[in-house]
Amino acid sequence: MNSLTIVRSEVEELEGIRGWIILYGRRKVGKTFLLRNFVRWDAYVTVRRDLSIRSEGVEVNSADELVDAAGTVLERGGTLVIDEFQRLPLRVLEDLTAFHPSGRLILSGSSLGVARKVFEPRSPLLGFFTPFKLSLVRPADALKALSRTYEPARAVELASYLRDPWLVPLCTGEVEDLVYRYACRYWQTIKSLIGEVFAEEERTLTITYEAVLLLLGARRWRLHEIASVLYARGLLREPSSSHVAGFVRNLVEMDLVRPIKLYGSRRKIYRIKSPIMEAYYYLESKYEVSEREVEYDEVAPAIQALVRQHVEDFVADLAAQHYRGRREYSLSPEIDFIVTRRGRPVAVGEVKWGRYTRRDLEAFREKVSKLPGLRLFIARSKEEDAYKDVYVLDAEDLASLRLPEG
Repeated sequence: MNSLTIVRSEVEELEGIRGWIILYGRRKVGKTFLLRNFVRWDAYVTVRRDLSIRSEGVEVNSADELVDAAGTVLERGGTLVIDEFQRLPLRVLEDLTAFHPSGRLILSGSSLGVARKVFEPRSPLLGFFTPFKLSLVRPADALKALSRTYEPARAVELASYLRDPWLVPLCTGEVEDLVYRYACRYWQTIKSLIGEVFAEEERTLTITYEAVLLLLGARRWRLHEIASVLYARGLLREPSSSHVAGFVRNLVEMDLVRPIKLYGSRRKIYRIKSPIMEAYYYLESKYEVSEREVEYDEVAPAIQALVRQHVEDFVADLAAQHYRGRREYSLSPEIDFIVTRRGRPVAVGEVKWGRYTRRDLEAFREKVSKLPGLRLFIARSKEEDAYKDVYVLDAEDLASLRLPEG
C-alpha cells in the first residue's frame, strides 16, 4: 500500500496559473507532497519553526539570506517554492516583492489565517499573489488511484477515508481496520493533528471547542441543539445558537468543519469535514475511546455504520464534483444528496451500501418525484434495476467513474 500515489487534479490547475501563487490549507492535506513531487521547481526552501532554513537548488543558510538567494532564482526566470512561508518575518516577505513579476514564486503555508492576512486591504503583499486553497483530496482523484489496486467496493470504501493524504502510507487495505486503528486505538494522532491546526491559527483548543467537535461527531448537526447541550453543561451563558455560531464559524475557517446547505432553505447543517476525524469524535462520544482500551469487537457495529455513512458522504461529494455543482441535503423528505447548479437540482441520489429491494427503489422514486434532475440510486452491488427514470449504479460504476451525463 505504501507505493500508492494519488495524483491530484489540482496540479494541472496550479500549472495553469500565471505568476506568483500562495498555496494554503490546514495541516496534513498534502501541500508539501504535491509541490515536491508534481510541480516543476528549480529551488525549494523550507522554513523550520526556529527560522532555520533547509534548501535545495539554492544555497540559503538563514532567513536573512533568503531574499538575495530568491532573487538569483527568480531573476533568471526560475521557479522557487518557499514552504511554511508563514514562519518568515513580514519584512522578508515584503522584500521578496521587489523581484515581482520575475520568475515564479510559490509560497506554501499551513495557516489559513496568515493567508487571509496576505489579501487584506492593507497588506504589503496584496496584488502580488494568486491564492489557491488545498483541502482534502478530490473524490475522483482518490478513486482513480485506488481502483487500480483494489476491487471496486473496497476502492470506494478506502477512497472515502484516504482523501486525508496522511492516511495513505498507513493503510493496509482493510477499511474497518484503518478506522479502528486511527480513530480508536491511536486516537492521539488525530488529537495532535487538531492541536496543530489550532496552534497554526493561533487559537486554543478549549473545552468548548472540544465539546462542539464531540457533538458534531455524534451527529448533532443543528446549531440550536449544540447550543442547548453546551448551555446545560455550563459552557454557554445562554442556550442560543448565536452563542455557538462563532465557534462553528472558526472551525469552518480552519477547514475542520463543513457547512452543508439544506435544499430549499437558507439553513445549513454542519459536519466534521475529515471522515477519520469524525469517526474519532463519534467513537469517543459513544465509547470514550481516549479513556480506555477498546477491543474491535465492541466497536465493530459502530465502525461498520461509520463506513456506510462515509461512503454516502463520499458518493455525494463525487456527484457534486462530477456534475460541477453544490452538494445539498434534504431533511424532509430525507434525501441523501442533491446536487444543484444555480439553485436548481441536476442530480438527486440515495446510497444503499448493502442489500436493497424493489421497495427501496420505489421509496426513493417517490421521495424525489417532484424534483428535477437525474435520479441516482447507488448500491454496493446491483440487484434490481426496475425503472427507466432511475439510474441504479454500483461500486463498479463508481470505480470506473461511469456516472450518467445530465
